[in-house]
Amino acid sequence: MAKRKKTHWEVWQEEARVKKQDPYCLYEVDREKGIARITLNKPEKLNAALGPDWAEIVARTYEAVNDPVVKVIIYKGAGRCFGSGADATEIIAGDTLKSGDRPRGQGERIIELRKTFYGRRGFNQAIHYCPKVTIVQIHGYCYGGHFQMVSGCDIIIASEDATFTHPGYRYIGPMGEDMINLMLRIGIAKLKEMMFTGRALDAYEALQCGLINKVVPLDKLEEETNKIAELLTLQAADSLAIGKANFGTALAIAGVQAMASAGAIGHVWQHMMRSEPGEFNLVRMGRERGLKNALQTNKERWKGSSLVRGPGR
Repeated sequence: MAKRKKTHWEVWQEEARVKKQDPYCLYEVDREKGIARITLNKPEKLNAALGPDWAEIVARTYEAVNDPVVKVIIYKGAGRCFGSGADATEIIAGDTLKSGDRPRGQGERIIELRKTFYGRRGFNQAIHYCPKVTIVQIHGYCYGGHFQMVSGCDIIIASEDATFTHPGYRYIGPMGEDMINLMLRIGIAKLKEMMFTGRALDAYEALQCGLINKVVPLDKLEEETNKIAELLTLQAADSLAIGKANFGTALAIAGVQAMASAGAIGHVWQHMMRSEPGEFNLVRMGRERGLKNALQTNKERWKGSSLVRGPGR
């Protein structure tokens, strides 16, 4: 029997694992207080994540979920920010063709995305449907996949320098998988403004529209997050678990699970969009002219706009 040829995604994932040297997540558990901490630890890259890094967040989350001592999980970022989203090389490698490759079928890509992000144990579902209480401690950029991640967490505490958006809104437009979670948090009017313009929300605007729970000075962020986590752990473990399950049911009725299932399909559609002459398309331009050139071109297009914020993305 002929050996099955590896998919484009599988080959790229293997290449990414070879390049990945250090653990992406630092993991610790305060067993006396019942608090697990997952720290995103690639500060030299603004915690930008490759495919295996997202998988590591999932693995650490399930480690905390399966630990009977843990009541609360805290996510935070090392270095200058919480997280700047997917490593931009992932966008090009995962969604475009290399010279000579056969065109990948849409069905093939949907299967890949369900395994890695949108399926039952994919990244989005693991975080958004975590059966234990999740707190996110945000400073600096909360962008891209990291913004998607926190949109489904329970409590978000931010420092005054925090900013929130997804660069993908300017690369390919509004994303279906984000819509229900964010619509429930910030309302449809603010969500449409954010997705259609791609602009970032600062910490106080995020607080005002209900995206986050609290804003504190940067030097008080850790202390305030720990206070809230310790307050939550005064609840019985079963009380928290049943409460999370009830919220999960309500969110499922509201359609969150349906949009998660649709996320893979929408993702594929958006990466196969036609672009007219003069229109920006990150995937096509990245393939033809290189990633750095494509990102710089996009930055120049928005230069001078009062809506521009963030790490040049």
